[in-house]
Amino acid sequence: MTHAFSSPECCQTKSSRTKWWAVALVTALTAVAVLLILPSPHVSTAAAQEAEAEAPAPYDDPDAYEIYDLLIPHEESYEFGKGTIVIREETVAGRKDSDRCFSGEAATKFKSALDDFKHVNAKPWLLQRLFQIERPYEIVSAHEIEAAFHAEGVQGGWEDFNARHPDSGGYFIMSAVGFNEDKTLAVVYTGSTCGGLCGRWSFHLLAKIDGEWKTVPGVHCVTVS
Repeated sequence: MTHAFSSPECCQTKSSRTKWWAVALVTALTAVAVLLILPSPHVSTAAAQEAEAEAPAPYDDPDAYEIYDLLIPHEESYEFGKGTIVIREETVAGRKDSDRCFSGEAATKFKSALDDFKHVNAKPWLLQRLFQIERPYEIVSAHEIEAAFHAEGVQGGWEDFNARHPDSGGYFIMSAVGFNEDKTLAVVYTGSTCGGLCGRWSFHLLAKIDGEWKTVPGVHCVTVS
C-alpha cells in the first residue's frame, strides 16, 4: 500500500509563505488606516489659507477717518452719551437697496464713488484706533456687542450692554468709505443705536472742498427707530 506524505520542507515553506502574506496584508491595511485618519497637509494648508483670507483686514485709510470724525459728533448716541462711546469694530455694508437712496443728480455725480463703495464693502474691515474725536471711545467687536442680545433679548441685552458700557449712549456702526478716483467725492453709511427704539442710520455724501470734507445733499434714505 502506498502512503502519501508531505515533505517537512514543503510544509515549512507553505507555512512561511502564509505567515509572510498575513504580515504583509496587516502592514498594508495599517498604512491605509493611518492615511485615512491623518489629515492631508495640503487640505490643512488650504483650510488655513481660506480662513486667513476670510479674516477681516485692518481699515486704516486716513481720509476715511477724517470723514468719520466729521460725522460721529452728529450721531444720536454721541449726543445722548456722557461717557466713553462705543464703536463697533467691524464695518457694515449699508442698505441692500442703496441704489434707491440717492437723487438722480447725486447718483450721476457720485457714480465712481458709489461703485467703489460697493466694491470696498463687499467684505468687512476692522476699524482701528485712528479716530480724532473729543470724546473718549472704545472699539468693541460685533460678537461682544451682539452676544448679550442673543442670550437675553432686546431689553435684557440693553441692560447688560449699559452695565458694561455705562453712559455710552449706545454704539456706533459705520461702513468703509467709497471714493472717486482722486478722492474728492465720498460715500459712507453710518448710524448709532441707543436703545430698543432709539437709533438713526443713513448714507452720507461728501465732497472735499478747499481741502476739507463737507457733507452735501442728495440722500433720500434715512432709517429712524
